[in-house]
Amino acid sequence: MRILAAPAATVALLLAGACGSDTDPGATSPEESVSRLMAALEDGSCADVREVVVTPDLIDCESIEAQQGGYAADGVDLDAATLSAGEVVDGSSSVTVDLGGDEDDQTWQVERIDGSWKVLFDSEE
Repeated sequence: MRILAAPAATVALLLAGACGSDTDPGATSPEESVSRLMAALEDGSCADVREVVVTPDLIDCESIEAQQGGYAADGVDLDAATLSAGEVVDGSSSVTVDLGGDEDDQTWQVERIDGSWKVLFDSEE
Protein backbone atom coordinates (compact mmCIF):
# COMPACT_ATOMS: atom_id res chain seq x y z
CA MET A 1 0.00 0.00 0.00
CA ARG A 2 1.35 3.39 -0.86
CA ILE A 3 1.59 6.00 1.86
CA LEU A 4 -0.06 9.36 1.35
CA ALA A 5 1.41 12.56 2.73
CA ALA A 6 -1.53 13.18 5.03
CA PRO A 7 -3.08 11.78 8.15
CA ALA A 8 -5.36 8.79 7.46
CA ALA A 9 -9.20 8.69 7.38
CA THR A 10 -12.37 6.77 6.29
CA VAL A 11 -13.91 6.64 2.78
CA ALA A 12 -17.19 5.59 1.20
CA LEU A 13 -19.83 8.30 1.18
CA LEU A 14 -20.87 10.63 -1.52
CA LEU A 15 -18.55 9.74 -4.36
CA ALA A 16 -21.25 11.17 -6.55
CA GLY A 17 -20.66 14.50 -4.80
CA ALA A 18 -17.02 14.28 -5.84
CA CYS A 19 -17.97 15.34 -9.35
CA GLY A 20 -18.46 18.97 -8.37
CA SER A 21 -19.45 21.88 -10.58
CA ASP A 22 -18.79 25.57 -11.03
CA THR A 23 -21.36 26.28 -8.32
CA ASP A 24 -20.04 23.55 -5.99
CA PRO A 25 -20.58 24.76 -2.41
CA GLY A 26 -17.81 22.51 -1.12
CA ALA A 27 -17.89 19.51 1.15
CA THR A 28 -20.69 19.67 3.67
CA SER A 29 -19.32 17.00 6.01
CA PRO A 30 -15.90 15.76 7.09
CA GLU A 31 -16.61 12.39 5.47
CA GLU A 32 -17.61 14.00 2.18
CA SER A 33 -14.39 16.03 2.02
CA VAL A 34 -12.24 12.92 2.51
CA SER A 35 -14.33 10.88 0.08
CA ARG A 36 -13.92 13.58 -2.55
CA LEU A 37 -10.17 13.76 -1.96
CA MET A 38 -9.71 10.01 -2.26
CA ALA A 39 -11.81 9.90 -5.45
CA ALA A 40 -9.74 12.77 -6.89
CA LEU A 41 -6.51 10.94 -6.02
CA GLU A 42 -7.82 7.77 -7.66
CA ASP A 43 -8.72 9.81 -10.77
CA GLY A 44 -5.33 11.58 -10.72
CA SER A 45 -7.19 14.91 -10.87
CA CYS A 46 -5.07 17.74 -9.53
CA ALA A 47 -7.90 20.27 -10.00
CA ASP A 48 -10.30 18.15 -7.94
CA VAL A 49 -7.70 17.60 -5.21
CA ARG A 50 -7.11 21.35 -4.98
CA GLU A 51 -10.85 21.93 -4.44
CA VAL A 52 -10.96 19.89 -1.21
CA VAL A 53 -7.67 20.65 0.53
CA VAL A 54 -6.73 23.37 3.02
CA THR A 55 -3.60 24.44 1.10
CA PRO A 56 -4.23 24.02 -2.64
CA ASP A 57 -1.01 25.87 -3.55
CA LEU A 58 1.04 23.08 -1.94
CA ILE A 59 -0.32 20.42 -4.29
CA ASP A 60 2.18 18.92 -6.71
CA CYS A 61 0.14 17.96 -9.76
CA GLU A 62 2.75 15.50 -11.03
CA SER A 63 2.52 13.64 -7.72
CA ILE A 64 -1.28 13.58 -7.91
CA GLU A 65 -1.25 12.34 -11.50
CA ALA A 66 1.23 9.60 -10.55
CA GLN A 67 -1.24 8.31 -7.94
CA GLN A 68 -3.99 7.76 -10.52
CA GLY A 69 -5.47 4.29 -10.13
CA GLY A 70 -3.41 3.59 -7.01
CA TYR A 71 -6.27 2.46 -4.83
CA ALA A 72 -7.56 0.06 -7.50
CA ALA A 73 -4.03 -1.24 -8.07
CA ASP A 74 -3.87 -2.01 -4.33
CA GLY A 75 -7.18 -3.89 -4.58
CA VAL A 76 -9.14 -1.16 -2.79
CA ASP A 77 -12.73 -0.49 -3.86
CA LEU A 78 -13.47 3.06 -2.73
CA ASP A 79 -17.22 2.40 -3.13
CA ALA A 80 -16.94 -0.28 -0.43
CA ALA A 81 -14.84 1.79 1.99
CA THR A 82 -16.52 3.15 5.10
CA LEU A 83 -15.94 6.59 6.58
CA SER A 84 -16.53 7.78 10.11
CA ALA A 85 -15.87 11.23 11.51
CA GLY A 86 -14.67 11.92 15.00
CA GLU A 87 -15.85 14.66 17.32
CA VAL A 88 -15.67 18.20 15.94
CA VAL A 89 -13.54 20.45 18.16
CA ASP A 90 -13.03 24.10 17.23
CA GLY A 91 -13.88 23.45 13.58
CA SER A 92 -11.51 20.49 13.25
CA SER A 93 -12.09 16.77 13.18
CA SER A 94 -10.63 13.54 11.88
CA VAL A 95 -12.08 10.97 9.54
CA THR A 96 -11.19 7.30 9.71
CA VAL A 97 -11.42 5.27 6.52
CA ASP A 98 -11.84 1.51 6.65
CA LEU A 99 -10.61 0.36 3.25
CA GLY A 100 -11.62 -3.24 3.91
CA GLY A 101 -9.63 -6.38 3.35
CA ASP A 102 -6.14 -6.44 4.79
CA GLU A 103 -5.59 -2.71 4.27
CA ASP A 104 -4.81 -0.58 7.31
CA ASP A 105 -7.35 2.08 8.19
CA GLN A 106 -6.44 5.62 7.18
CA THR A 107 -7.03 8.72 9.27
CA TRP A 108 -7.31 12.18 7.75
CA GLN A 109 -7.50 15.53 9.52
CA VAL A 110 -10.15 17.98 8.30
CA GLU A 111 -11.00 21.61 9.04
CA ARG A 112 -14.14 23.66 8.47
CA ILE A 113 -13.25 26.75 6.45
CA ASP A 114 -15.94 29.23 5.48
CA GLY A 115 -18.63 26.59 6.00
CA SER A 116 -16.93 23.91 3.90
CA TRP A 117 -14.85 20.95 5.10
CA LYS A 118 -11.29 20.77 3.76
CA VAL A 119 -8.66 18.05 4.18
CA LEU A 120 -5.18 18.72 5.52
CA PHE A 121 -3.14 17.31 2.64
CA ASP A 122 0.17 18.35 1.13
CA SER A 123 1.52 16.39 -1.83
CA GLU A 124 4.88 18.17 -1.74
CA GLU A 125 7.74 16.55 0.13
